Amino acid sequence: MRDQLKVIATQQIRHKTLAAASFRELGKAAGIKSSSVHYHFKSRDALLLELVKDYHRDFFADLSQRCSEISSPRQRLSTLADVFCDSHAKQMQCLCQAYAAGIDSLNDEHRQASQAFFDELQHWVSDTLANARLLALPRDELAKVVVSALEGSLLLDRGEQEQQRLQATKAWLTTLSSL
Repeated sequence: MRDQLKVIATQQIRHKTLAAASFRELGKAAGIKSSSVHYHFKSRDALLLELVKDYHRDFFADLSQRCSEISSPRQRLSTLADVFCDSHAKQMQCLCQAYAAGIDSLNDEHRQASQAFFDELQHWVSDTLANARLLALPRDELAKVVVSALEGSLLLDRGEQEQQRLQATKAWLTTLSSL
């Protein structure tokens, strides 16, 4: 039941907002009383921290698996964009994006865990750009722009059928340099 509650909470946050992960809503979605949710999680804060750590681990495991046979920076960035496109196709936002949007309701531990995800994503992009040539910006700065473009495109395309901004961002990624 604990894992099922985590899946439900992650889906609710990614489909809606951080506020959608109340114990009452989780209990309702799982068909149990909210007091039963408390049995599995000490507090909502504990649940939210566990969710962001799980999301971080699972996101990079998926990305690593997708890119395991890819060495081209252009193809690796395109694959990263595909991860965001897949989220859009499921009408889901990045979990850490939802945390960033609800930053005022998070404690320092949640903020740090969420920021750790973005930092690792920027580091992954920067490492991917290490073999690229003719970059317009230093690769660490460009990595911040790439992550911001992907996260922003996912946010702005949310609720729309088409992935106009995500597809434009994906196309832009292929023009960065001679990757």
